[in-house]
Amino acid sequence: MKRKTPTTLLTLALVAALLLTGCQPPKPASLSNEQVVGVMVNLLTAINAGDYPGFSRDFSQSMLTAIPEAQFTDLKTMLQNVSGKYVSCKTTPQLSNSQGYAVYRFSCSFELEPVIVTVTIKTGGTQVEGLFFDSTNLRNVGKKTPTPANG
Repeated sequence: MKRKTPTTLLTLALVAALLLTGCQPPKPASLSNEQVVGVMVNLLTAINAGDYPGFSRDFSQSMLTAIPEAQFTDLKTMLQNVSGKYVSCKTTPQLSNSQGYAVYRFSCSFELEPVIVTVTIKTGGTQVEGLFFDSTNLRNVGKKTPTPANG
């Protein structure tokens, strides 16, 4: 019985440590919430205007490589056809962390539907490392309508 007590205490200590680290608030980027909101609003207004230099000004080098101007044009066309133009966003993002990144989610209004816009910045960083748009219409873009069988 004496051997089980230290093992039990060690297990409880490890579980408590894991729970306590999981309860820490998310770590932000080096930018204030207001600055992150500014970056996000700049991205969306630049998409509306077709302004690639404005759109990409806060991008990391990997984002500049991933979204060159031709890709930007395709993104702008697809967003405006499917969701409409950007109208507004709530100014308080939801913040979470994922593998060393601060993940900011914004609830936004576009002309045709609500869109969740996610901006990812390295924890402690200042440049956009990821950008994601999610909505009902955008999720349906890749789905094809089945064609009826001839017969």
